[in-house]
Amino acid sequence: MKNPYLSHPAKIIKIIPQAANIKLFRFKFVREGRYHFAPGQIIELSIPGFGEAPFAPCGAPDKEYFELCIRNVGKLTDRLHAMKVGDTVGIRGPYGNGWPISYNKKHITENKNLLIVVGGLGLVPLRTLILGKDKYLGKNTKVQIFYGARTPADFLFRDEYDAWRKYGIVIDLTIDKECAGWHDCVGLVTTLFDKKRVVNNAQAYLCGPPIMYKFVLEQLKTKHFADKDIYVSLERRMHCGLGVCQHCAVGHLYTCKDGPVFQYEQIKNIEGAI
Repeated sequence: MKNPYLSHPAKIIKIIPQAANIKLFRFKFVREGRYHFAPGQIIELSIPGFGEAPFAPCGAPDKEYFELCIRNVGKLTDRLHAMKVGDTVGIRGPYGNGWPISYNKKHITENKNLLIVVGGLGLVPLRTLILGKDKYLGKNTKVQIFYGARTPADFLFRDEYDAWRKYGIVIDLTIDKECAGWHDCVGLVTTLFDKKRVVNNAQAYLCGPPIMYKFVLEQLKTKHFADKDIYVSLERRMHCGLGVCQHCAVGHLYTCKDGPVFQYEQIKNIEGAI
């Protein structure tokens, strides 16, 4: 049986700047082969002497490499951002349950479209799902993205949006405040519910700052989304990944073992969950 605490060395093979203090890192394992994970799951990245932290893989499926999009916010990430192609880190995982893309070998979203509502870094854990739309959701599933950021420069994966749209994905953007050169929607991500037509017969996947959830949930109710059709990521609560430290407890549930993606119906009555 593999040791769940054991990290495996992975080499940085590409670094792509995304926004201020945010970089997309592409890794390949030094010894292991292809890395298998489900969209929305979490891995643990470690650097000796600097610590360990959880992150969501966000690369395209079925590749020989995997990708992490990481903001520089502390000791570990500061060291990672200073690293170069060829340097190595430790990786363990993946852990938890991701977005509900399949059930008994059938698409759980079968006969359902998908509304993705994200803010800030919230697009990261959903990028794999977007890049693997046909694989995970089915060719006939309509996908609409509501994405809010502070400024146009803060949108992640900006150079991919045209390809996503050509692939049939609708992506609607909004920024917090007006700025020169921006001619699209202005306001919080909830503003898009009033300005854009929401895809019908859909499930909703939410990921972003905790304060966002309350107001997005209110908007989803006005659009008659059932609680069972709403899924939220609580990945910010992740810690050890193994349910040992108990930092990620949500009532009787553990984010790292029962989540990080939860059906809203499952947690709506747990105090402090949202």
